[in-house]
Amino acid sequence: MQISKYRQVLILFISLPGIIFAQQNTLSPYSSFGIGESQPQEFSLNSALGGIGVALRTSNYLNPLNPASLSAINKTIFETGLNGKAIYLSQNTLSQEFFSTKLSYLSLGFPIYDGIAVSGGLLPYSFKGFELTQNGDLSNELNDLTYDINHSGSGGLSRAYTNIGAQLFKGFSVGATASMIFGTLKQKRDILFSQLNALNRRDESSYTAKDFIYDLGAQYQINLDNKKVIFGATYCPESNLSASNRNVIYTYDVSSGLEYIRDTIEMFYSSTNSLTLPQTYAIGLAIEEQGQWLISGEIEFKEWSQMRLFGDLDPNLQDASQFKLGAWWIPNPKDVHNYLNIIQYRAGFNYNTGQLSISEPGTINTQTDITDISLSFGLGLPLRRSNTIVNLGIQIGKAGTISGGLIEEKYIKLHAAFTFNDMWFKKRKID
Repeated sequence: MQISKYRQVLILFISLPGIIFAQQNTLSPYSSFGIGESQPQEFSLNSALGGIGVALRTSNYLNPLNPASLSAINKTIFETGLNGKAIYLSQNTLSQEFFSTKLSYLSLGFPIYDGIAVSGGLLPYSFKGFELTQNGDLSNELNDLTYDINHSGSGGLSRAYTNIGAQLFKGFSVGATASMIFGTLKQKRDILFSQLNALNRRDESSYTAKDFIYDLGAQYQINLDNKKVIFGATYCPESNLSASNRNVIYTYDVSSGLEYIRDTIEMFYSSTNSLTLPQTYAIGLAIEEQGQWLISGEIEFKEWSQMRLFGDLDPNLQDASQFKLGAWWIPNPKDVHNYLNIIQYRAGFNYNTGQLSISEPGTINTQTDITDISLSFGLGLPLRRSNTIVNLGIQIGKAGTISGGLIEEKYIKLHAAFTFNDMWFKKRKID
């Protein structure tokens, strides 16, 4: 076995989970709802192809979107990815910019028998990160009293998973994934009064979750001459996760830039199976000419309207559908003279009907669906005399709208990942 050759990679894989998602990764006001800004459960290849993966089946990459695809790999694959995201927020005449980078995922997979393989990995599940301010006025003829209400949130949930995929008979594969969802979501609301002798108020909430979810996948491949047609489907049932809730409310004042707590009004703690994640299912179809090109499309549906946090349904959450299209093309995979001919060129399209339907806070405006639309492009750059592939990608999109007093998000996401293929767990034979 060649594990010692990659000892540093394995140490990285084991030691990074504690710090991989520590920094703030979003500044979206829409992350204030539910569990925050839901993160695509995909790798760099999926992202560059518009998020497709249900019917994607390849021997050179790990595909976290359908565990049945694991049965196609015949060597050990290690992949790690980096993401950068630039967000431009606008509302009427106001605007704000935000940029973040992070080590976005780690994954390792290998075959254990012909047609059977396992993998495991770590990637983000959701992020909270927002800062909002509302102004109020309680002034009258006798007193001048104004105040600000500051809303903020941070934290997120992560997902560590292990899965297995197996080919049951020619063309038909199934797979299953067990994931642990863990992390802490924090929200804070400050009421700050303009009068020096008025006590400010703070409400702090902290939700911590740590529990398991499961999902299933299947793929069926039909070979037609030099082409193959792949049907795929995945299903994740509604899951009730163990979670704890800590709330504290207190008053305070500020002197010389320091806060002094005056009275604790209320403190509350509970621990129950109180985080309900939505049921999800997807279907997809792909057509591929072996080693030359692929076109794929899929539809995903999530019942976000049934998500509960400590028993409460959020009236702003709704069921969402996602439509994805993706394609890749290699001009001439056997060309040994022109490197440009062996690059995998990728493109994709993604449209999400949106899990949020909201109106401007403090108004009775009609609720608006927060849709998300994006285009993506990418490259798969094989390194000669190596089984390593460098993956580069860019995604350009828009979420939300400025109509109705809401906020529009324009974003650019950059992806870079390294995919290593090798025979880690097989003995080499010497004649």
